[in-house]
Amino acid sequence: MIVGFNSDIKYRNEIFHIQTEDKGDNNPTIETLVYHKGEILLSRRLSYTQFLKSQDLKKKIRSMMKTQHNQIIDELKKGKFLHLISLETQSVNDQPLDEMVINYLSAQNK
Repeated sequence: MIVGFNSDIKYRNEIFHIQTEDKGDNNPTIETLVYHKGEILLSRRLSYTQFLKSQDLKKKIRSMMKTQHNQIIDELKKGKFLHLISLETQSVNDQPLDEMVINYLSAQNK
């Protein structure tokens, strides 16, 4: 098992915790969890079974973990997980409604 990554990311005045870990030889999976206020919003798993016989297995797993962790952070920053957060807990910045809609639609098209 390889030591994972943990990041606290601030987005729209909310703190999200992203945790990525290797589940180990008995479960060759990389798992990333996104937490918001102690609740798991999202989990993403990636199997690395096909690489188990690789000579540089630890290096490959570490690279896959870092890539998946960074992808989740990028998606979070682009607003892709806002639909998972209760509207009651979302902080809304002081933008006109039409600007918020344009920004939301732009993020969805990326």
